[in-house]
Amino acid sequence: MASVPSNALPAQVCKRIVRWSRRSDLPALCLTCKTLQRETEVKMYETIMSGNIQATFRACQSVISRARLGPYVRSFYIFQDGGRFQRAFPEGFWGVVQLALSKMHSLQCLVIHDPTYSNGWVLGDTSRVPFQLQEARLFFYWDRNFVRFLESQNKLKSLHIIDGPDNDSFLQLEAGSLPELQTLDGILMAAEHIVSVTTSITHLQITLDPNSEPDLLAFIPKLARLTSLGALSILHLPEHLGVRAFPLIAATCCTLRHIGVIPLPLPGPNSIYFYRALLSMHQLRSLEVSTAAWAPQPTGIQQRILAAEIRVYCPSIEYVCFWTGGGRTLWILDGNDWSYHPDNGHHNPLDALWKAR
Repeated sequence: MASVPSNALPAQVCKRIVRWSRRSDLPALCLTCKTLQRETEVKMYETIMSGNIQATFRACQSVISRARLGPYVRSFYIFQDGGRFQRAFPEGFWGVVQLALSKMHSLQCLVIHDPTYSNGWVLGDTSRVPFQLQEARLFFYWDRNFVRFLESQNKLKSLHIIDGPDNDSFLQLEAGSLPELQTLDGILMAAEHIVSVTTSITHLQITLDPNSEPDLLAFIPKLARLTSLGALSILHLPEHLGVRAFPLIAATCCTLRHIGVIPLPLPGPNSIYFYRALLSMHQLRSLEVSTAAWAPQPTGIQQRILAAEIRVYCPSIEYVCFWTGGGRTLWILDGNDWSYHPDNGHHNPLDALWKAR
């Protein structure tokens, strides 16, 4: 079969061919002609995402060896697919990652799930970080390398982390860091510190552990600094703490449009604190509640009745999500009735309910 001349196809035609091609066909398409090669490489390297560490390693080597490829990368993911056989990382893997990152001048989204949390040094030399991210999900320990990197990211809008500074002054961010940060997902220790250096956050999710529970009530009043905060999600909030935390949230952040995940009190003396707090939430549109402590768990018509009761105290409510022992169910107001949307367990939009409000 004769090869296609490099000038046989206009660039616009090549772009359309690449646009409608399956990703699995791109390597073969890349070998067709010079014009298609360029357009195909742009599409292939725009997002580097594979749960196969060996494939990620090879992609990094290609970015390093071919100078033209680095600027194409907009999104870069490092993780191991849970459904695959877990292989050891290749020798020198993180050094190759660091060098590849230094070539990605247009990188906007970076996701790194380091199983050891100890390789944050790949981002620590900011002289070799040519990009300004918009989104980052970084599973690293909070150390000095990590702090230097965050301080260098002035356009970062969304950040998900798993560690915090642990009251070490050497590991504090400079005041004014992360000036454009809007979405923060992390542990309470990290949230406490980041809220003290930036006031731009609009969506906040905090993960509690037993050691951080006593600090939550002292932290909630500090949210008054975040004048644009529209959504607050607290994971693993125990019932005994929720009874005190929810009224405090309502008093501090009465303009929230989303709150979760609040333990719904069983009918009894504690219910009055929950419903009294709802009365002051005039802009609240979505609420996530946990009924994990209920026995038996409310299902079907019982959840519908509870959603309707919540709306009596908070007429602005349009979405109520119930977290039960067996999953989640979202109820959406449809006219004067409620429609039912169960958790299907696969890339569920309920995971990001707090980001959507």
